[in-house]
Parts: sequence; C-alpha cells; structure tokens
Amino acid sequence: MATQIAHIDPARCTGCGRCISACELHLIAFETKDWKKRSVLQEPARCTGCGDCAARCPVDAIRLTEIGSRCQP
Repeated sequence: MATQIAHIDPARCTGCGRCISACELHLIAFETKDWKKRSVLQEPARCTGCGDCAARCPVDAIRLTEIGSRCQP
C-alpha cells in the first residue's frame, strides 16, 4: 500500500499533459474549469506514489504528500 499520493496544485498546473502521459496507471486526466484545462488525479486510492508525474511536471505543480495529510501550496 502506498504511503504517499500525488497532489496536483490547480493554481500552478498549466495543462501541458506531461503528467498524464507519465502515469502508467492512467489516473490523471484533464479537467476544464473556467475555460482552463488542468490535470486532476482521478482515483487517489489507486495512486502508488511513484512520483513519475511529479518528475515530469515542468512547473512543479505536483507534489507527493503523505496519505491523510494536506499539502500546503
């Protein structure tokens, strides 16, 4: 069981999609809100905390956080 999961900061996300292609489990998808495209983690319970998405993010919008804690941007 994973001890960390990906947390995507919607204020920093530019919608480039690099994290989507990095996630082998296909857990990240685009969401459109207020005419802006952003990445969102669809199924947090399935996230393994591998960090591939965070490593591919060019704007550091993704951080791995401990399960049960809240990430402070």
